[in-house]
Amino acid sequence: MASYAQPARRGSTWAVTVAMVAGSMLTTGLTAGNASAAQAAGTRLEANLRGTMAGDPDGRGRAVFRLYRAKRKVCARVTWSMIGTPDAAHIHRRSDGGIVVDLTGSVTDGPRCARKVPRPLIRRIANHPRRYYFNVHNAAYPAGAIEGRLHR
Repeated sequence: MASYAQPARRGSTWAVTVAMVAGSMLTTGLTAGNASAAQAAGTRLEANLRGTMAGDPDGRGRAVFRLYRAKRKVCARVTWSMIGTPDAAHIHRRSDGGIVVDLTGSVTDGPRCARKVPRPLIRRIANHPRRYYFNVHNAAYPAGAIEGRLHR
């Protein structure tokens, strides 16, 4: 720790106060560094994909998402098996099934990231992932061949 210009005296809180302020500044610096590193890495979410009653009962898959609020970007890496060739993929609200993020490129060899996604939407998905689901569509199952709820 740094040396002090004024020595600590018995009963004095000066040295303790300086040490607390210095420790606080150090902790704040580390926390800010960790926060910016976490923002750069993005929020990671997943979905285990399965066929549904209306989907392909044999289908399986997995989706891993990265949400970058500062960049207004949501990315997905999707794997699937036992379904026909996918032609679309989306994140939907569970409440009404509305599409909130189009990630079709992640299953059609296009761009894996959706850009210009509203920051409040990214924050809502990151804070409450179980309120959303992801599904993969194909010609045989246009409403969705496989789907799964988002989770951490």
